Amino acid sequence: MRENDINLLRIYDIDGTITTPGHDLWHLTTRSLSSNPCRFDKHIELWKDSLRKGDGPYESSKVMMQKGIKCIDEDCRTNDIKKRARELSQNIIQNRDYYLAAISHIKKSIDTGFEIVLSTTNYYEGAEAFVEELVNHNLVSTQHQSKIFVSGSIINWETRSILHFNMGKDKIVGISKTLGIPINELYRYADSALGDDPKGNDAGILSLVNRPFVIANKKNLDVSIPANMIRTSWENILSNHF
Repeated sequence: MRENDINLLRIYDIDGTITTPGHDLWHLTTRSLSSNPCRFDKHIELWKDSLRKGDGPYESSKVMMQKGIKCIDEDCRTNDIKKRARELSQNIIQNRDYYLAAISHIKKSIDTGFEIVLSTTNYYEGAEAFVEELVNHNLVSTQHQSKIFVSGSIINWETRSILHFNMGKDKIVGISKTLGIPINELYRYADSALGDDPKGNDAGILSLVNRPFVIANKKNLDVSIPANMIRTSWENILSNHF
């Protein structure tokens, strides 16, 4: 894609930002495809404990993703990951475990002339499946879909290796590769970013823009954020910060 073809961008995290807390597509997908869910659960607990003890979120989370991948049944490939992510996205949508106002914000942004990037630490296949299910459930139109780009972690499912870990500052790398815009030029196109994990997954995209929004939840209410970030609800963003 040529830079001249890009309109101003709005960048959104997915898990915990568009989906409600507790409905993390990476966790749900990985655990449901695990050959030993109990082993996966133990890895999760050790990972959370390491974060509580102060381990760096990027390296610790990357190790957790690699352990999660190794838990997945050896026969799983790209199509299997996407199929399961699609099934789980269907459940999230049908059970309304997402912020309707977030979808309204995305559609209104596109209608106003913005292009959208959904940037997730989850597998790229999961992000694709989520968008496709939004369309299948008539939450966004195919016309809206044409203005939505996705960026996620890239996995070689043959070798079970992480080629790109889409977290923190590497979310900026992922967006740069997805759009074909040099990293040092991205800020010129980025209008705003919206995430729920200001010190971890979403630190990169929130630092990229002049208008960073943190979707308030129990997990981040006690997290200190820079003065330029606004921690608030989707409804308030729609009403007062669009």
